[in-house]
Amino acid sequence: MEKVDEAALAHALSVVFLNMMFEIKGGIFMSLKFAILTAGNIAGAMARTVSQMKGEGIECYAIAARSLERAKALAYENGFSIAYGSYEALFEDKEVDLVYVASPHSHHYEHAKAALEHGKHVLCEKPMTVNEEQAKELFALAKERGLLLTEATWTRFMPFVPALQEVLKSGVIGDVKTLTCAFGVPVAKKERIAQPELAGGALLDLGIYPLTMAAIALGRPKEICGVCTKTELGVDAQNSISLSYESGAVACLTSGIHAQLDNCAVLYGTRGKIVIDQFWHAEGFTVFPAEEEPKTYSFPHDFTGYEYEVRCAAKAIAEGRTECPELPHEETLHILHQMDTLRKAWNITYPFE
Repeated sequence: MEKVDEAALAHALSVVFLNMMFEIKGGIFMSLKFAILTAGNIAGAMARTVSQMKGEGIECYAIAARSLERAKALAYENGFSIAYGSYEALFEDKEVDLVYVASPHSHHYEHAKAALEHGKHVLCEKPMTVNEEQAKELFALAKERGLLLTEATWTRFMPFVPALQEVLKSGVIGDVKTLTCAFGVPVAKKERIAQPELAGGALLDLGIYPLTMAAIALGRPKEICGVCTKTELGVDAQNSISLSYESGAVACLTSGIHAQLDNCAVLYGTRGKIVIDQFWHAEGFTVFPAEEEPKTYSFPHDFTGYEYEVRCAAKAIAEGRTECPELPHEETLHILHQMDTLRKAWNITYPFE
């Protein structure tokens, strides 16, 4: 019997589910009208992704930016129907179902709140907000309005994650004792990274990914501490974070904005290890049991990797949820709490806090 491609089967079933769940009126299929707020690099990646998802009930509907010309250019390139030269015009468009917020970290709270207040579901780039209190307020608002609000930490939605967790549960590498995880790229000159007014620094932009990897693999720590070096403007340039767990495991995490690091996660167990290259958007991982041959688990992205968070958000909306099971609100709050704790210890406060 031919072996079933489980990843392909899961994808096919998810598409069928979405097509079944969205409302049909008068015999005409009503798709989810997807809108993107801003026209920067990440917004562009999402636009390219959604343009390939039309067969999944996702409609390329609108793009808004402060510059109408930039919005028009991105909309034209990716088949979006409407371009707006202001965010307010997007919020006021009653046809919009879901807004993807891709503005700088400093503006996530403002833009997500405005979208919710106008009755839109929201998929907001990570971090959801710059601190835990802002996120709590937004989650309460989403629940009150019966709207989906989820953080677009794309790693959480990728198919390698449940597979990794199952492998860890199987005990093939024994008890996990250590996680090492590094994420560093030379982006110090980018304005959104350099400026305190935009909630810059390594932690919120890059460090959130190693913290997420630790949460996926090891759960919640009992203790967290760390050190950092700062830029001349006072944001963290690089950091080293240590976490300890009730199980006896420890995690050693690093992120930075000056140097290219190996960008790899390694889980060391009592009987082997697991290596996850490009862990924040991994397409698989390799298991190295102590006395067996290595085994690689592969989960190639269908498009860019952003498709998984869009599918999960669409499915949650169709089911009437206000959060995605893949990334519950409590998990977003927990990571924000960790980053708040670290920033307090490092004496890093943004001007608008």
